[in-house]
Amino acid sequence: MCDWEVGEVMRTEGERVSRSAYLAVLTVGWAAMLVANLPGGHLTLDSILELYEGRFRVRQSWAPSFYAWVLGAFDAIWRGASLYVAACGLLLFATLASFAWLRPRVSRWAALVAALLGLSPLVLIYQAIVWKDVLFADAAVAGMACLAWALQAWEARRARWLRLGAALLLLAAAALLRQNGVLVAAAAAAALGWARAGGRWRRGLAWGLGAIAAVVALSQAMNLATQPPRGEISGDGMAEGVRVLQTYDLLGATALDPQIPLPAIRRAAPAAETVMRRLAPRVWSAERTDFTDGQPELADAMGSVPAAALAADWRALILRRPGLYLRERAAVFAWVFLTPRIDRCLPICLGVQGPGDRLAALGMSPRWSAQDDRLLAYNDAFTRTPAYSHLAYALLALGVGLVLLRRRDPADLPMIALMASALAFAASFFVISIACDYRYLYFLDLAAMTGLVYIAVDPPRRISP
Repeated sequence: MCDWEVGEVMRTEGERVSRSAYLAVLTVGWAAMLVANLPGGHLTLDSILELYEGRFRVRQSWAPSFYAWVLGAFDAIWRGASLYVAACGLLLFATLASFAWLRPRVSRWAALVAALLGLSPLVLIYQAIVWKDVLFADAAVAGMACLAWALQAWEARRARWLRLGAALLLLAAAALLRQNGVLVAAAAAAALGWARAGGRWRRGLAWGLGAIAAVVALSQAMNLATQPPRGEISGDGMAEGVRVLQTYDLLGATALDPQIPLPAIRRAAPAAETVMRRLAPRVWSAERTDFTDGQPELADAMGSVPAAALAADWRALILRRPGLYLRERAAVFAWVFLTPRIDRCLPICLGVQGPGDRLAALGMSPRWSAQDDRLLAYNDAFTRTPAYSHLAYALLALGVGLVLLRRRDPADLPMIALMASALAFAASFFVISIACDYRYLYFLDLAAMTGLVYIAVDPPRRISP
């Protein structure tokens, strides 16, 4: 056998070992997540209400009805959240495993980076927390991976359309789980248009616009199909959310500048303006809206303000006092993005907690076990390290995107779009954030880790080991 043939055999055998090791690490990671957190996973107040809505098909909150439907579908097969947790985690780990075939080779780095990801509490524990933020992140990552598969083997027509269909379905689900999740679909559409343009911008634009239109149409159809037949609340969830944001911004602006003009509120509800000016400087916090919501006098006063007056003064704040608005928003964004006191930003939730009547109806009870104690101790060891830093993950996502921009293989384009959409998603909270809960930017963290794994599987040649 010639020397080059021997070398080729050794290289092939080395890649086979690397691929096997990578897949074994991911399999162990998924199994470890299940062993550490099942049965049941971890459910908070929001989780219990959404599981209740899903099982009994009744609308009781402004949470996405699609998420309640997903929980209800798994609950109908196996009572509780265990099956959902296993499936949600499998979606992530199967996506990562697919990189072993998406890329032409698997490097020795892949297993090591996959092991670090599996050991992170943001995967080992978070994947078992029944939050829509976790499913949103998993669906967005998986949707981009499906698009990467479609672009990598575009000539395989039947497989291409199946993969594009899977990407469409996952990205539509992501848009339903988080309203600003439509940014992921927009980035995916841009990647598809870029890939298919072939030097003709009209062709690329057609592909991109067609993709985003398809995501929007499918998400609307999925939303209508999963609406429960009964509802115990009335009104528009979007309108309620906007009102909360407007109230929070105006109270923040009043806290920073007690002399800010509020002409519309003064005309419509002068007593409310008086309460705002007296209490906002004392109780408003850039950390979260709960501090003002928890003040009965202030909550009642703001509730008495007509929506039109509230919106008028909010628009005036943005257009006539942009400096004050940006200062208030910057203070809020610093809390959610930098989490300066992470213990106040709910870095994790464990066990089972929720209203007693809802738990009883679900056949569940509150839970805090010795295993939850161990998981909390494990998580606490990471909370003041870069493993719990949105800023660190933002820099990582930026770095991954820049590395892939230099290579620009067909499959790289959706991964670049994933990094860009994660950064844009995080930036959108400059405008919409009302609390610093760590989970709100979980997608940024998971996308950055996914990008690092993707590069580790097949590093650009110049940085290959």
